Amino acid sequence: MRRATVLICDDHPMVSQGLKSLLRSGFVSVGIVNDGRELVTTLLRARPDVLLLDVSMPHINGLELLPQVREAVPTLKVIVVTMHVDRALADLAISAGAHGFIPKEASADELNAAIEHVLTQSRPFISPHIPRRSFRDKAAIQHPELDRLTPRHRQILRMIGDGKSSQEMAELLGVSPRTVEFHRASIRKALGLTNEWGLIRFAIMMRVSEGDDVDEPPDDTPAEEND
Repeated sequence: MRRATVLICDDHPMVSQGLKSLLRSGFVSVGIVNDGRELVTTLLRARPDVLLLDVSMPHINGLELLPQVREAVPTLKVIVVTMHVDRALADLAISAGAHGFIPKEASADELNAAIEHVLTQSRPFISPHIPRRSFRDKAAIQHPELDRLTPRHRQILRMIGDGKSSQEMAELLGVSPRTVEFHRASIRKALGLTNEWGLIRFAIMMRVSEGDDVDEPPDDTPAEEND
């Protein structure tokens, strides 16, 4: 009987090798991708049945990759494997196209169960270790530097929290992706966030805490970055 094939996308060698070892008993590993920018090309070449996808990666994060991989290989089953154990992130990943969501500390039994589930069931698999409700990170809505953000910054934060990529935000706002990246960098600096994942998590927590109403801001883009 043919064993299902699995591709791993994670930029941490110890994690990816650990996942590969856990797969040996029941599945066939067809490769490891450590740079999200190479993922779609590898998927089209390897054509795996299942993708194990990390969220926190350099250059492009897993949430931004999800729509790309689902469009490239519609039959692919995607399981997000992450160290960020939070219901808001799990729900966001599922809404963005993931079929499963498990923590990196998952046992071999749980990993195998998740893969079997997404291959045979229509409903998503969410690890029992994920809380049924998201915690509300009050630090997000009470952050002392929030007042320094412009209305445009807040709108972009909401869009990041909704899982939109820089390209999608650029199209919705009628600006270039370069301008969106400029705003993302400005937001990180204003909030004292050191990396892109910190910005994404902050945005997700704001989305959970504040709800979904978004006011249309004035165009406050600096002249040198405006389109």
